[in-house]
Amino acid sequence: MTTRRHRPSAMARREALLKAAVEVAAAVGASGVTHRAVTEQAGLPLTTVGYFFDSIDALTEEALRVHTEADADAQVALAETLAMARSTPDEVAAALAATAAPRTPETLALFEAYLHAARHPEFGDAAARALTAARRVAAAGVRAAGGPEPDTAAPAFTALAHGLALHELAVPGALPAESVHAAFRALFLGFLLDNGHVELALALRQQPHGDEIGTG
Repeated sequence: MTTRRHRPSAMARREALLKAAVEVAAAVGASGVTHRAVTEQAGLPLTTVGYFFDSIDALTEEALRVHTEADADAQVALAETLAMARSTPDEVAAALAATAAPRTPETLALFEAYLHAARHPEFGDAAARALTAARRVAAAGVRAAGGPEPDTAAPAFTALAHGLALHELAVPGALPAESVHAAFRALFLGFLLDNGHVELALALRQQPHGDEIGTG
Protein backbone atom coordinates (compact mmCIF):
# COMPACT_ATOMS: atom_id res chain seq x y z
CA MET A 1 0.00 0.00 0.00
CA THR A 2 2.79 2.41 0.88
CA THR A 3 4.58 1.77 -2.43
CA ARG A 4 1.46 2.49 -4.41
CA ARG A 5 0.80 5.65 -2.44
CA HIS A 6 4.26 7.03 -3.20
CA ARG A 7 4.44 5.96 -6.82
CA PRO A 8 2.75 9.07 -8.31
CA SER A 9 5.02 11.41 -6.32
CA ALA A 10 8.08 9.43 -7.38
CA MET A 11 7.06 9.69 -11.03
CA ALA A 12 6.55 13.43 -10.58
CA ARG A 13 10.11 13.76 -9.26
CA ARG A 14 11.44 11.76 -12.18
CA GLU A 15 9.59 13.96 -14.66
CA ALA A 16 10.94 17.04 -12.89
CA LEU A 17 14.47 15.74 -13.36
CA LEU A 18 13.92 15.13 -17.08
CA LYS A 19 12.49 18.62 -17.55
CA ALA A 20 15.32 20.18 -15.55
CA ALA A 21 17.97 18.32 -17.59
CA VAL A 22 16.58 19.84 -20.80
CA GLU A 23 16.51 23.30 -19.25
CA VAL A 24 20.07 23.05 -17.94
CA ALA A 25 21.39 21.74 -21.27
CA ALA A 26 19.76 24.67 -23.05
CA ALA A 27 21.13 27.19 -20.57
CA VAL A 28 24.75 26.07 -20.15
CA GLY A 29 25.32 23.17 -22.58
CA ALA A 30 25.18 19.40 -22.24
CA SER A 31 28.48 19.33 -20.35
CA GLY A 32 26.85 21.45 -17.66
CA VAL A 33 24.19 18.84 -16.90
CA THR A 34 25.45 17.77 -13.49
CA HIS A 35 23.76 16.25 -10.45
CA ARG A 36 23.84 19.57 -8.64
CA ALA A 37 22.69 21.71 -11.58
CA VAL A 38 19.77 19.45 -12.40
CA THR A 39 18.53 18.93 -8.85
CA GLU A 40 18.78 22.64 -8.07
CA GLN A 41 16.83 23.44 -11.23
CA ALA A 42 14.20 20.86 -10.27
CA GLY A 43 14.13 21.91 -6.62
CA LEU A 44 15.00 18.39 -5.44
CA PRO A 45 17.64 16.89 -3.11
CA LEU A 46 21.05 16.21 -4.62
CA THR A 47 20.63 12.43 -4.20
CA THR A 48 17.48 12.29 -6.32
CA VAL A 49 19.27 11.64 -9.62
CA GLY A 50 20.91 8.51 -8.25
CA TYR A 51 17.55 7.17 -7.12
CA PHE A 52 16.20 7.10 -10.69
CA PHE A 53 19.25 6.94 -12.98
CA ASP A 54 22.55 5.05 -13.03
CA SER A 55 24.47 8.16 -14.05
CA ILE A 56 24.03 11.77 -15.08
CA ASP A 57 24.67 10.71 -18.70
CA ALA A 58 21.78 8.24 -18.42
CA LEU A 59 19.53 11.06 -17.23
CA THR A 60 20.66 13.31 -20.08
CA GLU A 61 20.02 10.62 -22.69
CA GLU A 62 16.59 9.80 -21.28
CA ALA A 63 15.64 13.48 -21.18
CA LEU A 64 16.63 13.86 -24.83
CA ARG A 65 14.73 10.70 -25.81
CA VAL A 66 11.55 11.64 -23.99
CA HIS A 67 11.53 15.16 -25.36
CA THR A 68 12.32 14.36 -28.99
CA GLU A 69 9.94 11.40 -29.23
CA ALA A 70 7.07 13.31 -27.65
CA ASP A 71 7.69 16.29 -29.91
CA ALA A 72 7.94 14.05 -32.98
CA ASP A 73 4.68 12.29 -32.10
CA ALA A 74 2.91 15.64 -31.87
CA GLN A 75 4.32 16.87 -35.17
CA VAL A 76 3.53 13.62 -36.99
CA ALA A 77 -0.03 13.83 -35.69
CA LEU A 78 -0.22 17.35 -37.16
CA ALA A 79 1.01 16.09 -40.53
CA GLU A 80 -1.54 13.25 -40.49
CA THR A 81 -4.27 15.77 -39.76
CA LEU A 82 -3.14 17.85 -42.73
CA ALA A 83 -3.24 14.76 -44.92
CA MET A 84 -6.78 13.86 -43.81
CA ALA A 85 -7.87 17.42 -44.53
CA ARG A 86 -6.45 17.08 -48.05
CA SER A 87 -4.20 20.08 -47.48
CA THR A 88 -2.46 21.62 -50.45
CA PRO A 89 1.32 21.25 -50.82
CA ASP A 90 1.65 24.94 -49.99
CA GLU A 91 -0.29 24.49 -46.74
CA VAL A 92 1.97 21.59 -45.81
CA ALA A 93 5.03 23.71 -46.68
CA ALA A 94 3.73 26.36 -44.30
CA ALA A 95 3.28 23.74 -41.57
CA LEU A 96 6.82 22.45 -42.11
CA ALA A 97 8.10 26.02 -41.95
CA ALA A 98 6.41 26.41 -38.57
CA THR A 99 8.34 23.41 -37.25
CA ALA A 100 11.57 25.25 -38.06
CA ALA A 101 10.76 27.93 -35.50
CA PRO A 102 12.98 27.26 -32.45
CA ARG A 103 11.30 26.53 -29.14
CA THR A 104 12.87 27.43 -25.82
CA PRO A 105 14.46 25.55 -24.17
CA GLU A 106 13.88 22.40 -26.22
CA THR A 107 15.49 23.34 -29.55
CA LEU A 108 18.63 24.74 -27.96
CA ALA A 109 18.93 21.63 -25.78
CA LEU A 110 18.63 19.45 -28.89
CA PHE A 111 21.46 21.25 -30.67
CA GLU A 112 23.57 21.01 -27.54
CA ALA A 113 22.96 17.27 -27.56
CA TYR A 114 24.10 16.99 -31.18
CA LEU A 115 27.29 18.91 -30.39
CA HIS A 116 27.86 16.79 -27.30
CA ALA A 117 27.57 13.64 -29.42
CA ALA A 118 30.12 15.03 -31.88
CA ARG A 119 32.62 15.36 -29.04
CA HIS A 120 31.56 12.24 -27.13
CA PRO A 121 30.84 9.29 -29.45
CA GLU A 122 29.27 7.30 -26.62
CA PHE A 123 26.35 9.73 -26.79
CA GLY A 124 25.87 9.05 -30.49
CA ASP A 125 22.97 6.61 -30.13
CA ALA A 126 20.89 9.15 -28.23
CA ALA A 127 21.59 11.83 -30.85
CA ALA A 128 20.78 9.38 -33.65
CA ARG A 129 17.40 8.62 -32.08
CA ALA A 130 16.67 12.34 -31.88
CA LEU A 131 17.59 12.79 -35.54
CA THR A 132 15.40 9.84 -36.53
CA ALA A 133 12.47 11.40 -34.69
CA ALA A 134 12.98 14.69 -36.53
CA ARG A 135 13.07 12.89 -39.86
CA ARG A 136 9.80 11.13 -39.02
CA VAL A 137 8.21 14.57 -38.86
CA ALA A 138 9.66 15.66 -42.20
CA ALA A 139 8.61 12.42 -43.91
CA ALA A 140 5.08 12.77 -42.56
CA GLY A 141 4.89 16.31 -43.92
CA VAL A 142 6.11 15.31 -47.38
CA ARG A 143 3.68 12.38 -47.38
CA ALA A 144 0.80 14.67 -46.40
CA ALA A 145 1.61 16.92 -49.35
CA GLY A 146 1.47 13.97 -51.73
CA GLY A 147 5.20 14.04 -52.33
CA PRO A 148 7.03 10.96 -53.63
CA GLU A 149 9.42 8.90 -51.52
CA PRO A 150 8.92 10.86 -48.29
CA ASP A 151 11.58 8.90 -46.41
CA THR A 152 14.12 9.83 -49.08
CA ALA A 153 13.18 13.49 -48.88
CA ALA A 154 13.16 13.61 -45.08
CA PRO A 155 16.92 14.16 -44.46
CA ALA A 156 17.03 17.28 -46.64
CA PHE A 157 13.91 18.78 -45.06
CA THR A 158 15.21 17.99 -41.59
CA ALA A 159 18.57 19.58 -42.32
CA LEU A 160 16.84 22.69 -43.64
CA ALA A 161 14.62 22.95 -40.55
CA HIS A 162 17.57 22.50 -38.20
CA GLY A 163 19.71 25.02 -40.08
CA LEU A 164 16.99 27.66 -40.08
CA ALA A 165 16.28 27.11 -36.39
CA LEU A 166 19.97 27.40 -35.54
CA HIS A 167 20.27 30.69 -37.43
CA GLU A 168 17.20 32.05 -35.65
CA LEU A 169 18.60 31.07 -32.27
CA ALA A 170 21.92 32.73 -33.06
CA VAL A 171 20.42 35.92 -34.51
CA PRO A 172 16.76 36.30 -33.46
CA GLY A 173 14.66 37.90 -36.16
CA ALA A 174 17.25 37.38 -38.88
CA LEU A 175 14.89 35.13 -40.85
CA PRO A 176 11.45 36.58 -41.68
CA ALA A 177 8.64 34.01 -41.60
CA GLU A 178 8.03 34.44 -45.33
CA SER A 179 11.65 33.57 -46.07
CA VAL A 180 11.40 30.36 -44.07
CA HIS A 181 8.19 29.43 -45.88
CA ALA A 182 9.81 30.18 -49.23
CA ALA A 183 12.79 28.00 -48.40
CA PHE A 184 10.59 24.98 -47.77
CA ARG A 185 8.56 25.66 -50.92
CA ALA A 186 11.72 25.86 -52.99
CA LEU A 187 13.06 22.61 -51.56
CA PHE A 188 9.76 20.84 -52.12
CA LEU A 189 9.51 22.13 -55.68
CA GLY A 190 13.01 20.91 -56.49
CA PHE A 191 12.33 17.51 -55.01
CA LEU A 192 9.12 17.14 -57.03
CA LEU A 193 10.81 18.12 -60.27
CA ASP A 194 13.78 15.85 -59.62
CA ASN A 195 11.41 12.92 -59.16
CA GLY A 196 9.41 13.60 -62.31
CA HIS A 197 6.30 15.05 -60.65
CA VAL A 198 6.19 18.06 -62.96
CA GLU A 199 2.41 18.62 -62.76
CA LEU A 200 2.40 18.70 -58.97
CA ALA A 201 5.38 21.03 -58.96
CA LEU A 202 3.65 23.40 -61.40
CA ALA A 203 0.48 23.35 -59.31
CA LEU A 204 2.47 24.37 -56.25
CA ARG A 205 4.40 27.02 -58.19
CA GLN A 206 1.16 28.62 -59.43
CA GLN A 207 -0.30 29.07 -55.95
CA PRO A 208 -0.40 32.59 -54.46
CA HIS A 209 2.84 32.42 -52.54
CA GLY A 210 4.83 31.30 -55.58
CA ASP A 211 6.39 34.72 -56.03
CA GLU A 212 8.25 34.27 -52.73
CA ILE A 213 10.46 31.63 -54.28
CA GLY A 214 12.06 34.15 -56.59
CA THR A 215 12.01 32.04 -59.76
CA GLY A 216 10.33 32.94 -62.93
